[in-house]
Amino acid sequence: MGQYLASSAIMKMVGGIGGGLFRCLAYEQTAAEIAEALQASRGAISGTARILSSAGMIRRTTRRGDRREYFSAPPEALDSMLRSASSTYRRLREIAERGLAASTDQSPSARARLEEFRDVIGFIERELPFVIDRFFSERAGTTDGKDIS
Repeated sequence: MGQYLASSAIMKMVGGIGGGLFRCLAYEQTAAEIAEALQASRGAISGTARILSSAGMIRRTTRRGDRREYFSAPPEALDSMLRSASSTYRRLREIAERGLAASTDQSPSARARLEEFRDVIGFIERELPFVIDRFFSERAGTTDGKDIS
């Protein structure tokens, strides 16, 4: 679980890159431009961009004849992140279930904490699609096919 959370956790650099791309005037920025703005190494930018792009928050592109990578946060990026959010909670629940199955010698209190974690994450996993659908419906101006104005 630690490995999974470490690979997808929101770190300071994630916030810096994501926030910078959402508010910047240029549609795209190179890793060098982002590194300069955040006073960070290109390696830190590359690793963090991998996390953000796999979460659907930013887009990574290249241009023919240009070896640089360009990063952007198009308007649909957050939609993509929302649509993939359920898989994050499914993965966390599966990890908790494997932990419960593998650890038969746990103390009752440790087992209860892991069961509670699994149950909370499972609840979020089940409910999140409804919340996300409602958000998209409200943004589109409809709820269950009815105008919300």
